[in-house]
Amino acid sequence: MSSLTYPDHLQLATLALADGLPSGVDDSWHLTDCSAVLGTGESVFAAASISLVTWRAHARAGVRVCQDGPLVRLQFGPTLSPCLILFEERTPTRTVIVYGTLPGHVECGEEAFIVEMAEDGTVTGRCVAFSRHAWWLARLGAPVARAVQRWVTARYVDGMRP
Repeated sequence: MSSLTYPDHLQLATLALADGLPSGVDDSWHLTDCSAVLGTGESVFAAASISLVTWRAHARAGVRVCQDGPLVRLQFGPTLSPCLILFEERTPTRTVIVYGTLPGHVECGEEAFIVEMAEDGTVTGRCVAFSRHAWWLARLGAPVARAVQRWVTARYVDGMRP
């Protein structure tokens, strides 16, 4: 899709990264992979999945979400970052949302949000992303911007908790 702010050949690369498969993402991208055990059992999985698909996990991270079909606008502090939902999956043991950045987003790249329940009932929340700073202020203050990105990513995962 040409409106994404990163190369088409990297579309859905976050899913390959999450599965440990070749993704085509090279060293010029910053990789983020954050996960946490959310609990155990089907009720935890169902609640975590709902937190993800209703954007409650984002809200708990301090990010306001406005969705219009596949277009999503994320507001964090003074920034408004548009994204496009590229993939959604809901199975009895896995819930996934992947979005890619659009022009105007603070970052350039893709992010996958995954809730999975293992065979033993363990429920894990995970966020996998590749990105580059797109906003001039983020590029200028890159170490601070990366720290904020890590902090928000951890809060997304924590926000998936029931």
